[in-house]
Order: sequence, then structure tokens, then C-alpha cells
Amino acid sequence: MSTRPVLRTITTAALLALTVASCSSTDNDTSTTEDLRANTVTALDFPRTVFDGWEITDPADRPVSVIPAIVAAAGTSDGLVYSPAECGPDGDRGAALWATARGGDSWAGQVGENLNTEQSFTTTVATATDNSLNAVTDFAQACSQYTVTVGGKTVDVVTEVTNEEPLKYGLSDARLFTTTAIVEGSGPQVHSTLTGVGHSDGRVLVGQFTTTTGRIEGSTINVAGNWWNIIATKASTAAD
Repeated sequence: MSTRPVLRTITTAALLALTVASCSSTDNDTSTTEDLRANTVTALDFPRTVFDGWEITDPADRPVSVIPAIVAAAGTSDGLVYSPAECGPDGDRGAALWATARGGDSWAGQVGENLNTEQSFTTTVATATDNSLNAVTDFAQACSQYTVTVGGKTVDVVTEVTNEEPLKYGLSDARLFTTTAIVEGSGPQVHSTLTGVGHSDGRVLVGQFTTTTGRIEGSTINVAGNWWNIIATKASTAAD
């Protein structure tokens, strides 16, 4: 595992989508940002026994509101058409989800990738702007199945709610769901993202763990489960 301060060029579409800057990037509240960094994981928080081969670094910009599995399946983050439209980032359900998950302008985060396993993650901690995570549940239920099209390619998307016990990690609330994006053809291409959103003491945690080689199951569950445990525990307990 490397702790180099500069993330090298990413070859997977998933992580590229995660690290593209959004419209509002750097906030001016440096004191708040420093406080948030105390609740954000660093490379040293990830044990080599599980995360050997991972490169984990600070992101240059705040991740955009996007589900990486969909971008990986579509091959681009531009010109995506969602059906029904409410499930896209600009639709009613999608916009409510990302507004809740994003929180305030002050944030701190980490990104990671493992080229050998084609897995990646992003995680941010921000100031919370809403005490309810119902928008996350509403999205996962209303958008259990939808499609995304771009350039003649159709991606079938399935959303599944993952049960979670917030108090297990010290969070006051949490919502998790998996997104499976499938491109049909000779040997369907399957990409999956686990998205988690949690609240703790006026902070909102959002993390996304992506694999571009299938579903989040089998041995991948072990890695993704360890990852969520680590980021959620750190988000709920400030560093000394």
C-alpha cells in the first residue's frame, strides 16, 4: 500500500469518475475542514492484511454526485440518459439523494484503488445539512430498477438496499445500498458499487466502493465490509 501524496493516472473509468471536480470544490472554512479531517480515514487506517496492493491518497477535488458502477459500464460520465429520469443525478429522487449525501461545502476525503483487483473507493466527511437520511432510502426503493443509455449503449441498473446497524459503528444513522450496472452482450459486463451514507454528531459520511469485475459478493464482500467498518468507525470518533 502506498501513501504517496499524488494519485497516479487512473486507468479505470470508475475511479476517474470519482475524482472529477464538482461545481463547488474548495471551501474557505479551513478550521471546519481541519476538524473534518480528524474524522476522515487516511492510508494508515487500512490494514495491509486486507488492503495490500491499494494506493490510498487525498483527492485533489471533491468527488461528483455519480454512481461509479454506472459510469464504468457506460464508459463515460457525459450524456447519460436515465429512464425514469427521476433516478438520475438531476431527477427528483437522484437530486434528493445527492443533496442529503453531499452535506455542506466543507469536506475532507480519501480515494483508493487497486489495479490488480479492479476495485476502487472514495469517501468524504462533510458538515451535515439534514437530520434525515430518508432521501437515500426513498431513492433506493423508487429506483430499484432503471436504465441508462448513451451512444446506443444501454445499461441495466439494479439497486438493492443493504441492511445496516448504525450503532455498531457509533453512527447515529446509516443507509447502504448496492448498485449493479449490467451491459448485455456476449458475456455481460457487470460493475457494482456499494454506497453508504451515515450521520454522526453533525457530520455526514458518504463512501462508495466499486468493483469493475462483477458483483459485490464472495471475497469482495470481505474487502467492502472491512472498508465500510473502517471509514464509519473513523467518521464517528474524532482523532486525538
